[in-house]
This record gives sequence, structure tokens and C-alpha cells, in this order.
Amino acid sequence: MTVFPSGLLSPTLAFLVLAPMVTASAQAAEVVAPASITAAGKVLFCTELATPPWEMLDPATQQPAGFDIDIAAALSEQLGVINEHKNLTFDGLIPALQAGQCDAVISCMYDKPARREIVDFVNYAVTGTSPILRADSTLQVTSLDDFSGKKVSVGVGSTGEQLLMEASERLKAAGRPPIEVVVLQTSNEAFQQLMAGLVDAYMGATDQAAYFNNQNPNSVKLGGEPLNKFEVGIATLKANTELHDALAEALKNIKENGTYDEILAKWSFEALAI
Repeated sequence: MTVFPSGLLSPTLAFLVLAPMVTASAQAAEVVAPASITAAGKVLFCTELATPPWEMLDPATQQPAGFDIDIAAALSEQLGVINEHKNLTFDGLIPALQAGQCDAVISCMYDKPARREIVDFVNYAVTGTSPILRADSTLQVTSLDDFSGKKVSVGVGSTGEQLLMEASERLKAAGRPPIEVVVLQTSNEAFQQLMAGLVDAYMGATDQAAYFNNQNPNSVKLGGEPLNKFEVGIATLKANTELHDALAEALKNIKENGTYDEILAKWSFEALAI
């Protein structure tokens, strides 16, 4: 078992331990936090640290980094506490929240009707899902049906996985070759399959293409228009209305004081503002 600095286990594992480093120091509270949060001195978030640029492990420090991490830090500071992140695979985030392993979930999680039946959301951005191709790909994509007989990678539990499975079943019903859906434990691993030439496409958040090209110029391209658009939110238990309301107020504050716009600009996410 590989142990990273600061006690993090290898990010390829399905379940990882708490990242002990925090990304903001607590200051005087701007929002009244729930007593349990104040007593703990922190908000503990469940997060999949493998969906750059939303959340990831900084390669230099092996500590949490990304747009969501900065948002979590800014909101926690408003509550007068620090933020910490428990690193889990995406499909385990809501179950972990329900099991009391964290206070909230922040992980580029779409506010979808099915999820809203289970948790409440404080929405802070808007994005969509798109097929992402290598820049040298000659594949023409106008819909997911164009992936008939092709291999497409995706992170487990993501909206992209659901879209691909539905399209594959539709193709089979029409007598056409289905999509070979390659489901990986993390979105980062799914993207690496694309760059290694092991799949024809990767299904991820639309904004990821620009980030990957910033890291490695002209490496990828979008394979068509976004397939959907969802607001992205922090998930809290329906019973925990006090924390939900505190986070909502904290978000309002960072929008008013300019911190929200600064974080958007840092990650070139201005188009995702809500």
C-alpha cells in the first residue's frame, strides 16, 4: 500500500483516509455555524479528489486543490472554521454522508432530481457533460449514437456513466453495436485511458477539456455540444437544515464580498457562475 505525504493513501484506491491539511485558516465567523461544526472547528467534506480542475491532489504537495476546494475553504471561513476533505470515489460520496462520515459533499456533484430526493443542495456553479476526444481523433460525434461499437471511458457513478449506458442499450435495441463503456474508479483514471489511446473518448465535465489543454496544449477537443446542463451544489443531509442554511448564507456572503468571483477567475470558470 502506497502512503502519500500527510497520510493520504494512493488515490487509485476506492476508499481513502482524511486529508489532514486544511486549505484555509479559520477567522472570525461571518455566519452562525451549527454548534456541532463550531465544536469540531471544521467542516468535513466528502470529495473525490480525482476530477481536475474541480478537485484533485496537488502533484507537488499531494494535498487537496481545485475549484471546489477553494469554494469549500471560503465557505468554511465564513463559518469561522477550517475545511477538511475525506477522499472517496464518487459513487461512495452520498452513502458516506448518510453514514455520518462527513458533514457535506462537495465534488462537482450535479443537482439532479433523483439526488434531491435524498439530499439538499447549495448550488454554486453550472456545467454540463460532454464527450472529450484526443485532438488527433478523426471521430465525428453529433450524438452518443456515433459511439456505436466504440470504447468510451467514464468515472463510476457519474452522470456520464448513466448517459452512456442508456445510449448503449438504445443502440442494442436498434440492432446496432453497443458502446463499450469502460467504467473506472475515478474520472482522472478514465481520462488517462483516453490519453493512453486505450479508448476512443472520455465522458466528463465540459469544462475539463479547457483545463486539460492548459496542462498539455492541444491535447484534447470536445466531441460535440454539451449533452446537458446542471447546477452543481454542495450536498447536505435533509435533516441537517441548519448546516444547509449556514452554507447558503456563506455563499451569499462570498458573492457579495468578491471572493466567489476571485475563485471563478483563478480557475477560468467565469462562464460557470451562478
